[in-house]
Amino acid sequence: MKNVIYTSCTLDCPDGCGILAHVEDGKVIKLEGHPQHSFTRGYLCGKTYRFPQKMYSDERQLHPMRRAGGRRDASWERISWDEALDMVVKRINQFVKESGSLSIMHYQRTGSWGATKQLNRRFWNLLGGVTSTGGSLCSGAARAGQAMDFGIRLGHDPSDMANSNMVLLWGRNIMATNLHMVPLVKELRARGGKVILIDPIRSESSVVSDLHIQPLVARDAELAMAMMKVILAERMEDAAFINEHCHGFQGWKAELDRRSLKELCDICGLTVEVVSALAIEYVRARPASILLGWGLNKYKHSAEVFRCVDALAAIAGYIGVPGGGVTHGFAPQRHFDKSVEGASLASAERLILEPVLGRGLLEVTDPPVRMMFINGGNPINQSPNSNLVARAFERLEFTVLVDTVLNDTANYADLFLPTTTFLEEEDMLVSWGHNVIGGVNQVVQPLGEARSDLRIYQDLAQRLGMADGMAGSPREWLERIFKPLSDAGVEVAQVMKQPVPCPTAPQVPFADRMFPTASGKFEFIQEMNHVHRQVDGYPLTLVTNFSKTWLLSQILESEHPQPFVRIGPETASEYRIADKQMIVVRSTVGLLTVQAQVDGRVGRGIVVMPVGTWISKGGGANILTEDIVTNFGEMAAYGETRVSIEPA
Repeated sequence: MKNVIYTSCTLDCPDGCGILAHVEDGKVIKLEGHPQHSFTRGYLCGKTYRFPQKMYSDERQLHPMRRAGGRRDASWERISWDEALDMVVKRINQFVKESGSLSIMHYQRTGSWGATKQLNRRFWNLLGGVTSTGGSLCSGAARAGQAMDFGIRLGHDPSDMANSNMVLLWGRNIMATNLHMVPLVKELRARGGKVILIDPIRSESSVVSDLHIQPLVARDAELAMAMMKVILAERMEDAAFINEHCHGFQGWKAELDRRSLKELCDICGLTVEVVSALAIEYVRARPASILLGWGLNKYKHSAEVFRCVDALAAIAGYIGVPGGGVTHGFAPQRHFDKSVEGASLASAERLILEPVLGRGLLEVTDPPVRMMFINGGNPINQSPNSNLVARAFERLEFTVLVDTVLNDTANYADLFLPTTTFLEEEDMLVSWGHNVIGGVNQVVQPLGEARSDLRIYQDLAQRLGMADGMAGSPREWLERIFKPLSDAGVEVAQVMKQPVPCPTAPQVPFADRMFPTASGKFEFIQEMNHVHRQVDGYPLTLVTNFSKTWLLSQILESEHPQPFVRIGPETASEYRIADKQMIVVRSTVGLLTVQAQVDGRVGRGIVVMPVGTWISKGGGANILTEDIVTNFGEMAAYGETRVSIEPA
């Protein structure tokens, strides 16, 4: 029997594709794009096209497993679900009785953006509240910075690019991480518009750009400041917008006046001529939009970087203008009824910041964390300072990993519970890259003994006497979670039939010039005094980027590449490194022996390594990254890591 079923990709990607899944005799044989999805337009990225291979891989684990003999260094052995759930309940009861519920930590990440994953938190709140994570590994600095400027981080709908005459891809590699923006920028160019890539690496997106501006790494604030100085010197600013809808301009102008244009250009490694031409082109485009990437989040001063770029757009008069703005992302829970998580049910709460997970676990007392329960995450691999995180995990008494494969974190787990993929469950998706709401229909029955996160927690709740608090089918919970959406006129049943554009999302935010800030106006940053970090003996900046081939650490072992870094020709010459040579990369917290790829697209002074390669396979960029937190937004400042290189 053949069938075609509509669903949506819930992987950690801004595109959130609409999918048509082709099923034959109960097996997914092909995925293709949903033609009626207004953003993804009927095609998928390579990662999604290949997803059935991952789903049906022999590496996928389909049965609960525990360590033989209760020893973490022992091999895994298959057990029944009843045995596995009884083990979890026994440990929960033990730790709550002996040390209180805060001795248990729930670690929830974004392996799936399905809305029902919010119910995982509800379970732990029903238990009374446990230790959980705060801060961010992804976009905390961006949210903080843009909230200070606009009152909220709120981007232009992707379709608004049709109104742009220019787009600056500022640190955003759409060819690798945001593929469905590519047709939009191609259409912009076809009608005579211009696309400019601003990036210390000549990324894949250079092929859809008219010009590549290559500043030194992490000098984006200085570049934006230099552009503003040019605009003001040429009297090309939008004085009416500044005077009527902005607060703090004179303070920011005084800050700009403290530095010369030449000084700022020298800091970002560009000539005055290049920066002046860029600034004037940007203003003359009328209008121009800016798409900011996620790499800009990775520095201590990242919130301030975002604020400087926001200020640039404000001075140019591009805020609240069709085809203008500064877009980073969208809040993925903006259509949720957050009360469903049950925060009011908890009597205790404690947070450990994700950027300093290792330190937090080792330092927290009264009570110490004794048990960890992990959903949708791979903290050993994805957290800064992986070695320290691993040492902290070694001290835990009981760790449960809910996943589909045995990843780096599984090496520190005592119990493995197999969960379903988005093709095996019912859910809904709110993207953090566009405004289309996606339905996630169950395409096939769960493979083996895999269970959805919701069912796992319902089974645990039944054993703990909390069944009523977690009871309900996925559809019933979706009706509760998405009540704000249904109040706006979009029912869950509609979304489960086809992708639905959100009726409340503005195409152009702040078009009414109303800002939810204290002043009710756009707020200019008032000072920028960041000093770029230097570490004796570690002269190069580590840049961790996303791969076009795999997503974060979701790589099958059989597909795992040889771990590598990329360096530019200047760096290779200075350190006498040949292409394909094995080198040692060191930071203050760890070292890796990897292959060096000499790449002319990489700027000077940086070492580029893709995130997600497995530690157990000799990779793991976060072996090197330091656990540093941004000034605002409690974001992991991965990019503050400095490294040295030498032949192996």
